[in-house]
Amino acid sequence: MRVLLTLCILCSLLFSQVLYEEYFTGGNMQLDWHAWFTDSVGIGDSMSVINDPTTPGGDSWAGRISNEYMGVAGLTYSGVSNMADYYIEAWIYTVVATASGPYNGVAARLNPTTRYYYRLVSDFDNSGRLRLGLVGSGGYPVAIRDWASGEIPGGVPTTSSWHKFKLQVSHDSLWCYYDDQELPGCPIINDSVSSGYFGIYTFSMADTISTKCDNIIVLDVTGIEEHGLATKSFFSVSPNPFRYSTTISFNKTQSIEYSGLKIYDATGRLIKDLSLPTAYSLVPTTIAWDGKDNKGNSAAPGVYFIVDDQGNNLVNVVRLHQ
Repeated sequence: MRVLLTLCILCSLLFSQVLYEEYFTGGNMQLDWHAWFTDSVGIGDSMSVINDPTTPGGDSWAGRISNEYMGVAGLTYSGVSNMADYYIEAWIYTVVATASGPYNGVAARLNPTTRYYYRLVSDFDNSGRLRLGLVGSGGYPVAIRDWASGEIPGGVPTTSSWHKFKLQVSHDSLWCYYDDQELPGCPIINDSVSSGYFGIYTFSMADTISTKCDNIIVLDVTGIEEHGLATKSFFSVSPNPFRYSTTISFNKTQSIEYSGLKIYDATGRLIKDLSLPTAYSLVPTTIAWDGKDNKGNSAAPGVYFIVDDQGNNLVNVVRLHQ
């Protein structure tokens, strides 16, 4: 009963608070994307849609933004200017370079009056880091917090690849996530920007560069305590959202006391039991879900909740889309 009550509360919050979604399905954009930087005649870097078979959503469509029009930085934004407490999550194609490489990531609270905004980006060149920064007065960036290789879940990648970024802004607090894992030191206190648009960001001082993005979700968290509907990170789910199949990966190294997972739909109805390996002790492993219920029927598009088989912990939220 406890887990069903928790699920119902979380579902009502989630469905009432989803603000924006962008999957680039069918080669189309669902949202209006605008160039943050423009020249004297109003031309700037814009969002486009490309066909890409590597996209984590599995539908072979992704968004693309570059810095080709406006020099070193490219930034597109959407939403409305008075958004205050929310998170943006997106899959970002992070570029790995040996020399001075690009930044790729997400932005929040873009304020067109002050031109301030926060950005969470990868910097996978010789620096090998993730960076939370504030772009402030005069457009100059200030580093708020860096995470080096030992603090980055999975370490610094050695090849360019897709990774999931999430930046949550709530009052004067910021939470940063990478591949569904909260980064150390969060929440980070900074009250420089109180509201603004969300966006996708890329930067390279040395060259024209682009980044790809997919599965962008923006959720209003006004009045919701942090972790109230976030994951309890025993697991990460990738891709998430997904279309045909997703993989649940186990992140922790300590032993656990359950042998399976249960997947519930938005009404709290159990639709799928997933069994873990026998005598499971949480050695690194994965388990797949093909989006089907216990009867072998394909589940309807929507939000699903992964819970341990003891019914104690909401461990992740997964979204299945068309």
